[in-house]
Amino acid sequence: MSNPYDTLFQDDAVPLSLLRQRAHNLRWAEQPEGVIPLTAADPDFPAAPVIRQALADHASSGVFSYGPPGGLTTFREAVAGYLRQRGAAITAEGVIAVNSAAAGLAMLARHWLAPGDEAIVWDPVDFLFAHSVRLAGGVPVLWSIDRQAPLDLEILESLVTERTRLLCLCNPHNPLGRCFSREELETIGRFCLERGIRVLSDEIWSEVVYPPHTFTSWLALEPEIARNGAVVHGFSKGFALAGLRVGYVAMADPEQAARLLRQSELPSTVDGVSTLSQVAAQAAYSTEGLAWLAAFLRHLRARRDQAVARLQTIPGLEVRTPAATYVLFVGLPAMAETVEDLVERLRREHGVAVVPGSPRWFGPGAQGHVRLCFATSAALLEEGLSRFAAGLAAAPPSRRFSDGHPPAPA
Repeated sequence: MSNPYDTLFQDDAVPLSLLRQRAHNLRWAEQPEGVIPLTAADPDFPAAPVIRQALADHASSGVFSYGPPGGLTTFREAVAGYLRQRGAAITAEGVIAVNSAAAGLAMLARHWLAPGDEAIVWDPVDFLFAHSVRLAGGVPVLWSIDRQAPLDLEILESLVTERTRLLCLCNPHNPLGRCFSREELETIGRFCLERGIRVLSDEIWSEVVYPPHTFTSWLALEPEIARNGAVVHGFSKGFALAGLRVGYVAMADPEQAARLLRQSELPSTVDGVSTLSQVAAQAAYSTEGLAWLAAFLRHLRARRDQAVARLQTIPGLEVRTPAATYVLFVGLPAMAETVEDLVERLRREHGVAVVPGSPRWFGPGAQGHVRLCFATSAALLEEGLSRFAAGLAAAPPSRRFSDGHPPAPA
């Protein structure tokens, strides 16, 4: 079933001239002319009309005063109402505005970890988890997972020591595209409760989940489990607001949230979130904003299927359909070329940029993979994938790459 926003995701809706000026972080503004970036997970499409109108209306007054340290009351209420619709027992007092999901990760790591404390982090996963732990003086301990095997609690148990204080979750998972079930989350939750381990759940991808899969927030679990953790979220993935740098931390216990706020740099104004960004994020959760999101998801599902079908025609690749996110984590056949060299050759000789599955970005478990983002138009995606395929085919047998590791298991 379509809605009026479906037309906003046609091929001609991608504002290429503006992207080449404004889209940084490995994307259009940082690539040579003519290169198609299937890189950082940031949509190529403009934000929803209701968001743009909310920004214009607020800015037209010319009043840009300080906001409350924890965020605008209207923003916190909008977030709490949205989370309650997803089954979370939460009030506005349990929500804190932060200037990105990344900032929320760092804030919670500082709050819950002392120097030398250990935090269990999935491998592979976005590098920001281990980075945030290290910034807090903690030690990341890697728990290896893959895109479909059951979570192994025996392995998890073997990683727990007397210094373990935190378990970091990424649900849905970047880069694997996995969406964890309620049963899996509750099993992890009981495990951590019994051992006094806090849980940090990054749910920034939770708007991008494809049927028949469903998302369960940590805050929608049993009350005791929910209170033992916190959720980090942001508006860059589902609503194309990366440059506005706005997100939130949410807790089921308002008193815990108040302590976190007091111990942060938000009351000092050293840290904080633009009120204009909060106005935009509040509009994202409006009826019109969620209708735009529904159209975006229909587009993404079609692009996901387009990308999977195209990549599955390339011999030697391991390609699985993600349950969530708009990235594909593609396993590569063993060759003599390093993944980093392959990615550079693809960019330089074939005009397509992808992210290498290197420890720098996703941890050691990502080796032998590349990540491709498909949050663009059908035409740009088709051209980018054709260039990717041509680049793989152009590698002579003597240059077939290997990073010293066997291909990921099927």
